[in-house]
Amino acid sequence: MIRTSSVRLRVTAVALAASACLLGGAASAQATAPSPDRAVAATGTATGTATGTATETAKFTGSGTGGTMGSAIESATNVALSYAQAAGWQRSQCYRLASDVRQSGGWFTAVSQVFCQR
Repeated sequence: MIRTSSVRLRVTAVALAASACLLGGAASAQATAPSPDRAVAATGTATGTATGTATETAKFTGSGTGGTMGSAIESATNVALSYAQAAGWQRSQCYRLASDVRQSGGWFTAVSQVFCQR
């Protein structure tokens, strides 16, 4: 379900950017993919310029746990990257934008945001 919504989002954003290029202006589209829980969030933006180039960006958020701060961040980042891959992005097009770690009873919980661009 997330993949279908994300693909629809990308198609809409690219169409808006392409129409703006034809008109000689710039366009921007932004939407949020539906998510069944708070750990899954995806936003996307596509912009076009008069020169005909279009850039598509998206942000994905994932959460994870671990015995150390590093393992919790890595887990959360991997979850966010798996959401990006499910939406059609390659891992090489994405990087970790931000992470937040909390300790709770000897375990660490992290939320990580991944930024993708192509």
